[in-house]
Amino acid sequence: MNAGSGGSGAGPSRTFRVALAISTCCYVLAVACGMYAVPGGLPAFLQVCLWGIHGVVLALLLRRLGPTETALGAALLAVAASAAAGYVAGLAREDLTLRQRGEQVAVTVVAERLDPAEGRKGRHSSYTLERAEDGGTVPGEMETTSDLYDVGRRLTVLVDPEGVVRPRTPGQADPAAELAGAAGLMLVAVAGVGWVAWRGRRRGAAGRPRGGGAGGPAA
Repeated sequence: MNAGSGGSGAGPSRTFRVALAISTCCYVLAVACGMYAVPGGLPAFLQVCLWGIHGVVLALLLRRLGPTETALGAALLAVAASAAAGYVAGLAREDLTLRQRGEQVAVTVVAERLDPAEGRKGRHSSYTLERAEDGGTVPGEMETTSDLYDVGRRLTVLVDPEGVVRPRTPGQADPAAELAGAAGLMLVAVAGVGWVAWRGRRRGAAGRPRGGGAGGPAA
């Protein structure tokens, strides 16, 4: 009898793999946007649980595209990059909030507080400000990543009338860098999906028999 049929069908079709890869990329982007868009944020424990569930689902989807070890690594990379992108995008949202509703005020630095030293971690500086015009206290402390200002220094800052966002100088309240960073991190997450799909395609091609046919009739 003739043993050959037109191929063993060991793996999913190319069309299926492309559709699954595109769907997985959309899923990664949708989850990241959803976590970012949650109003008021979520408790840290709940965020960890949701990101963990996302990682498991993502690993299962990626397992359909490529080897298990590659899928697990890419899922971990995508979750970490997406979470970091959400954090950076949150900073950009604060900058945009100040740009939209903040008022520009001349202030004087009246007190400075340094974060406690923690190994090699940089010590942030927090400044208490008061309005130069009437001496009123500005709500919230302005924070910088280094010791930039001395007590008595006069500055121009953007102040949130609602006191939700910390005051920042106009130079600090520029969301361009944060938005570019968040976009770059999401590109890394999506690239992880593409890497798994590429590895899976290569492995499938390597395992596919070459040459024409399965042979003639059995003797």
